[in-house]
Amino acid sequence: MKKWAPLLWIPMLALAGWVLADRLEAIDFHDVRQQVLAQPPTTMLLGLLFSAGVYALVGIYEGIAVRMASGRTMPLVAFRTAIISNPISRAIGLALVSGGALRYRMYAAVGLSAREVATVVVLAAMPYFFSVGWLIDLSLLLNAETAAQALRISTGTVLILGVIGLAKDIGWLTFVIRRKTPLTMGGQTLPVPTLRDTSLQLAIGLVQISLMTGILYLFMPDELNMSWPAFIAIYCIAFVAGQLSNVPAGLGVLEAALLLMLPQVPPAKLLGAVLAYRAVFEILPLLIALGLLLMFESTSSSGVLRRRLLRR
Repeated sequence: MKKWAPLLWIPMLALAGWVLADRLEAIDFHDVRQQVLAQPPTTMLLGLLFSAGVYALVGIYEGIAVRMASGRTMPLVAFRTAIISNPISRAIGLALVSGGALRYRMYAAVGLSAREVATVVVLAAMPYFFSVGWLIDLSLLLNAETAAQALRISTGTVLILGVIGLAKDIGWLTFVIRRKTPLTMGGQTLPVPTLRDTSLQLAIGLVQISLMTGILYLFMPDELNMSWPAFIAIYCIAFVAGQLSNVPAGLGVLEAALLLMLPQVPPAKLLGAVLAYRAVFEILPLLIALGLLLMFESTSSSGVLRRRLLRR
């Protein structure tokens, strides 16, 4: 798994390329541009607010993760690190590795050890890890008919998948409640999170991903003909496919998954909505993150640019 898992992006990108090539033949990119430009200013503003909400929660939880991992309270440093590492690691791909490297670069400057930084990286991923499953499973159960049409399977199969997934989610909570001793894996002792910590991770993750889903839902055309709760499962499946592919920002994989699951939406309008989503949720935060990283490297005592300037 260690050897071959990073190469998972190759078949997934090939599949995404095949889907996109098949769909793009019938797309007039003038229509894509029109879909982006047709977004009302109020919709764009609301999308920006949703995006700001996601990153605000990411930054707040990062501070909690740092306190849990090191016992130190540094909310501003943690917030800055989260705002820098999340957009950049998403853009680079292999988010755990690239995000971990950025976190180590910034947290080492304030005295956190490699083990503490590794713990922060794991804790930072927990809200997404837990909440994606809950959102998909609940959405499948509560919107079975809509999900069945999008996934092209029977309603009964959707309900079975939802029940199995929900049983898995409830099983983990039950394990957390009942397990009082650490786990031992590969000679390493891993503490089991408390119910309080697990509940906090789940709550923050649910709000984060709901807001992320809301950004794309705001930009979708009327042909979507789907409620926001029903759309959550579709988004989460496409989002997870993009993350598993390790392709930078899930580029192409997210679009291909949505094209497959939402055939009722004109491809040009769908791609226009995704482009607006990427601009608000990925490109603008990435530019802000790069600016903050440049500032860190220029002003921090361990910054590369600062050391080079001092040498001159």
